[in-house]
Amino acid sequence: MIIFRLTLLFLFAATLPAAPRLDSPARIAERIKTIRSDDVAWRKIAWKSCLLEGLAEARRTGKPLMVWCYIDRPVGDTRC
Repeated sequence: MIIFRLTLLFLFAATLPAAPRLDSPARIAERIKTIRSDDVAWRKIAWKSCLLEGLAEARRTGKPLMVWCYIDRPVGDTRC
């Protein structure tokens, strides 16, 4: 009985339409080139990985400083 069910399952699966073909990596890269802009403001910012260097440059140029901080927390941790 199990062999009969498996045979029916395989026959049914063989009649399903094939999954749509995904684009090739070259075509995806071409699509990304058309979307991507080379002239974006955040690429012109002189990002600093050292807080002290960033503070010194902010004082020197008179521009504000933005600090981006990421703290990894365990899953389910509800503390702020």
